[in-house]
Amino acid sequence: SDQRSDAKSGQILRASLAAIFPQLATVEIDYCWGGLVDMTKDRFPRAGYHDGVWYAMGYSGHGAQLSTHLGMILADAMLGREDRNPMKGLEWPSIPGYSGKPWFLPMVGLY
Repeated sequence: SDQRSDAKSGQILRASLAAIFPQLATVEIDYCWGGLVDMTKDRFPRAGYHDGVWYAMGYSGHGAQLSTHLGMILADAMLGREDRNPMKGLEWPSIPGYSGKPWFLPMVGLY
C-alpha cells in the first residue's frame, strides 16, 4: 500500500458508491486509507496473550469492525476484568504451501 494505490482504490470505491447510490455522488469523503491485509487459513482473527505480549491479528480484511470490538475485550482483560475473548484458544492452522515471504500476494492482487 502507498498513497497512490490508496488514492486509486478510493476513486474506484467512490465511483462504485455513486453508481449504486446516486444520491451520495456529491457527498464528501473525509478519509481513505489502505494497507496490507493479514489473513488466517480459516479467516478467523486471533487475539490473546502469549509470552508477555497481548495481540490481535489476522482479521482477514474485516479489521475495521472486529479490531474495535476485540480491542475493547482485550483492554478489559488487561485491566483484570472478565476475559470475554471469543478467539481465545483457537488453533493456528498453517496455510499449505506458505512459508516465509508471501510469494502468492502478487497473484492475489492481480485477481
